[in-house]
Amino acid sequence: MSFVQWNCRSLRNKKIWLHQPPFSTADFWIFQETFFKEDDNLSHPNKIFFRTHRSNRLGGGLLIGIPKNISGRVNYSIENDPNLEVLAEEIQSKNLNFIIINIYEPHGFNIVFIKRFLYSLNVPTFIFGDFNLHHPFFGGNSQSSLSENFVDWLNNSDFSMLNTSAPTHISNPHTSSIIDLTLCSASIYNEIYE
Repeated sequence: MSFVQWNCRSLRNKKIWLHQPPFSTADFWIFQETFFKEDDNLSHPNKIFFRTHRSNRLGGGLLIGIPKNISGRVNYSIENDPNLEVLAEEIQSKNLNFIIINIYEPHGFNIVFIKRFLYSLNVPTFIFGDFNLHHPFFGGNSQSSLSENFVDWLNNSDFSMLNTSAPTHISNPHTSSIIDLTLCSASIYNEIYE
C-alpha cells in the first residue's frame, strides 16, 4: 500500500506529471489545492476519484484517488467553508478497511472543527493535510496561534505523525517548515512498521 500526498497549487497544467513516479506507482493519491471547479474533468485508467471544490472562491480543492479494484465512499465532507476543506473517504477491499482524511486549511487548521468527527472513528485512519500550522514539534522555529491546540490534541490522541524532518514548505532559502502533515491511528501504525 503506497500513498502520495501533494499540495498541487493547481493540477490543471500538471496532469502530465501523474503518469510519472511517484504518482504512477502510488496506490493512493491525496492532493490539496487542486484548484478544480465542479465541471473540471480528471480521469485515469486505474483510479477512482473523490473530490471537493470551492464554489465560493478561487483555489482550494481536495482529491483522493483510489485504485479501481477497491471500493470507497465519502463519509464526511466540508467544502463550502471559506477556509476549511475536509474530505474523508472510507476504503474497503478484501483485507483492508480504513479511512483516508484529506484536509486543507490556508490560514491555520483549528482542530476543534473536526475533533468530534475524529473521536467518532472506529476504524484505522490516515490523516493527510496542508494544515498551515507552525510549531517546534513539527521542526519549525516559530509557533502559530492554533498549533498549540493541535499539538495538545495529537499528544493525547491515538494518532502518530509519519513525517520525517524534511521540510514541506520553503518560503526562502533560510526559512522552512513542515506544514503538510501525515498522521495515522496507532492500530494501523503498528501494521505499517512491524
